[in-house]
Amino acid sequence: MLTLEILKQVVCGNWLIEPSDAGRGITEICDDSRKLAPGALFLAIAGELTDGHKYVGSAVSAGAVAVLLQKAPTEEQLAQMRAVGCACIQVEDSLRAYQQLALWHRMQFPQTDILAITGSCGKTSTKEMCAAILEQRFPKGVLKTIGSTNNHFGVPRNLYRIDDSTRVAVIEMGTNHPGEIANLVSLAPPKVGVVCNIGHAHLEFFHDLHGVAREKSSIFGGVVEDGICVYPADAVGADILRMAAGTHRVISFGAGDDADVRYEYLGYNGNGAFCIALKWRESGEERRVVWSLGGAHMAANAACAAAAASAFGCTPDEVVAGLQGCVLPGARLEIRDVNGVKWVNDAFNSNPTSAHAAIDWFAEVVPQGSPGMLVLGDMLELGEGALEEHKKLLEYARAKCPEARLLTVGKLMREASASIADHSIENFNDAQEVALVLEQGHVPGSWILLKSSHGIGLAAVAEKILNSQCSILN
Repeated sequence: MLTLEILKQVVCGNWLIEPSDAGRGITEICDDSRKLAPGALFLAIAGELTDGHKYVGSAVSAGAVAVLLQKAPTEEQLAQMRAVGCACIQVEDSLRAYQQLALWHRMQFPQTDILAITGSCGKTSTKEMCAAILEQRFPKGVLKTIGSTNNHFGVPRNLYRIDDSTRVAVIEMGTNHPGEIANLVSLAPPKVGVVCNIGHAHLEFFHDLHGVAREKSSIFGGVVEDGICVYPADAVGADILRMAAGTHRVISFGAGDDADVRYEYLGYNGNGAFCIALKWRESGEERRVVWSLGGAHMAANAACAAAAASAFGCTPDEVVAGLQGCVLPGARLEIRDVNGVKWVNDAFNSNPTSAHAAIDWFAEVVPQGSPGMLVLGDMLELGEGALEEHKKLLEYARAKCPEARLLTVGKLMREASASIADHSIENFNDAQEVALVLEQGHVPGSWILLKSSHGIGLAAVAEKILNSQCSILN
């Protein structure tokens, strides 16, 4: 149990108000004063949206046993803490202290293995698939990242959830700047490190796909000595990933015959289900999976999850059972029916790789002759090649869905539309403007795809429209 004495040892801070009982236990670690329970340690962290130091008084009033901060407290705050016997410790970097405490907490549970996942897109989908498969082998023993809390705040927050029942923790790790994966993996050294794909994401900071591969490969640098590295055999930069794995055992996945776990996308059966084939090269076993998740990109994610799960001894039958029962979080190719109109909400995030995959899926699923609409928003953080990537996407969308009505949202999409001189494309400045069109009536039987980066705001518009009476189809 974390005590005030151990707290000081872990974070190497200085007591501004020493505890009356250094052996007193801390019930939980909290960085949100609104959720703090009596006996908790409150960490005042200066974040992007707010500064936790403003809420020290609220935390003390809620019953914090101690406050950890990096900025000097006010005299009023010190007086309030002294009055109720709340200890106060100051550190150089309270976010770093938060992370150090998360690592300490994780190390208290040696029975727990970490499965760490990164990739350009599909991280959350792959995480959900891995957890669903592992639940077949370790019932009620699998913890997974909540939502997409995969950054320097989210990873520690998920590590704090590990307890005696946790056999495997499936932790998602994201990045948009060089060096971030290396920091995150140091907080949770994995038994199995996974790169699910290498794609055109955050090129503003990584420059090209090899730069993406170098950053993602950092996850293998944190894998424990007897751990396993899982990577896509047919990705650009696969050689970079393989080299980063070093002497660790590796398991590859992909569509080619040289992959340890091979997938084949068998397509849509026309009745709301999709089929993929998985083959394990070492054993020669092959299984078919019939499920609600479509597209070759989801088949690749499934193969990645199968490869990662095999590192924990999961059988092909457990893989199939887990995949077929897997349900993805919202805004990931989620189909909803509103008055006979099929809305496909994939507006959680977007980059060239995921956007092309969504268009492929849409072209495959929409019945021939049904009215279709593609709503494509700007893809952010692509750097110098952003305009060209948007141009390629619009040309691809028109080629794959020639009869669909094509709407764009954002400055980059507008510029790309002008460069290809396709006068059938309808351009809108922002999500609020396109919402006026989307809220109009649509012909029953129509299909509408929403795809954009989260910062464009299309996801919020989608939720507003879809919160009406509707049924979720997958």
